[in-house]
This record gives sequence, structure tokens and C-alpha cells, in this order.
Amino acid sequence: QKLYNTKIKYIEENDVDDMELVFAEEEYKDGRLDRVIELIPNGARIAVTNINKTHYLNALAQFKLARRVQEEIDAFLKGLNELIPDNLLSIFDENELELLICGSSNYSITELRENHTISGSSAEFTQVLEWFWMIISGFTQEDMGRLLQFTTGCSLLPPAGFAELNPKFQITAAPTYGVLPTAHTCFNQICLPTYRSSEEMQQALMIAIREGNQGFALV
Repeated sequence: QKLYNTKIKYIEENDVDDMELVFAEEEYKDGRLDRVIELIPNGARIAVTNINKTHYLNALAQFKLARRVQEEIDAFLKGLNELIPDNLLSIFDENELELLICGSSNYSITELRENHTISGSSAEFTQVLEWFWMIISGFTQEDMGRLLQFTTGCSLLPPAGFAELNPKFQITAAPTYGVLPTAHTCFNQICLPTYRSSEEMQQALMIAIREGNQGFALV
């Protein structure tokens, strides 16, 4: 972010013909010039102009994000290939691989309704459950991520969504009244107390998911 604000953004938006830039990057160590890295062959002799500045910025990004950490990238890939052969990795594009490794942040309330379990059957809990669905139907994706984090300990879903969550998302009646919801992340379980109104419940739920982080044993 600092590099973008102090250098890249300025180059994009301004005249660079008189800036005396070249296709090279200086690296400093202990306040002194340590080395000069050419971004392209003979880059130290090629001036950056308004015509080629996009090429310069692309070369700079390639150096900052790849070439400079190539040794670390190679070590990571070597370790990854020991677990997953390259011929299997090559099946996936970058988006599919990210989904498999990181999970999904696409939260569907309809899918959650179809893939959850309930523990509790009292009339009071039936009302609380009705309020719960009403409240989360107005949640943003960010708030749904917080609810998932609070209940399961992770804000991301498996690639197949709530259907693949194990154990299932569990909504349980808590033997308490008017306090904050609690959660047991080992069981993907949220425990909902009894409330006097949907407004009271919404306030308690929002405090819990926004302030309680993972929410384990939050009271």
C-alpha cells in the first residue's frame, strides 16, 4: 500500500519524462545503497517515459511480487509438490485452487436453512428460532462471516458450502434468559437464550458476533 501511494499512483497520474527513472530498482540496507536490480535486460540504461511507463510498472510489480521472493516461492512449491503432485495441481486454475485451500465466503441463508440441525422444541425456542431467521435474513455478507466465525471458529465455508460443514451448523436452545448467545466451536453450535422481543435478540446477537470473535463460552 505504501509503495502504491508513494510511487505507483504518482507515476500513473503524472508526467514522468523528466523524472530520470530507469528500468531498475535500488535496494538499500542500513540506510545505504546495497544493490541495483535491473527490471528488464539493460534496464539501468533504459529511461522510463510516458509511453513505456505502464511496461515499467508491470516490470516493477513482477520484481516485487515474484522475482524478489523467488527462492521462497520455489521452496514453497517444492514442499507443496511433496504433498500434492504437480500433475494434480495443474488440473485447477488459480480461482479453483484458492477455493479448495481457503474455502468460500459466499454465504447463502437458503443453503443454511437446508443444512443445519436444531436442539430444542419449546414454544419459547420456536419463537427465538423464528426471530433468528428473520434477523440473519437482513445480514450483510460480512455479518454472515462473523456469525460463521462465532459459531464454528472459521469465517469461511468448505468449497461445497454449508452442506459440507462437519458437524452441521447447530442451533441450540440455551437455558438462559436475555443474555448474549454463546457458541461451542468444536461442535459448530450456537446457543440462543430466550428473549422478550426480536429487537432485544438482534442487539444481543450483533454484540456477540461482532465483539465475541469465536465466541467460545461467551456469556
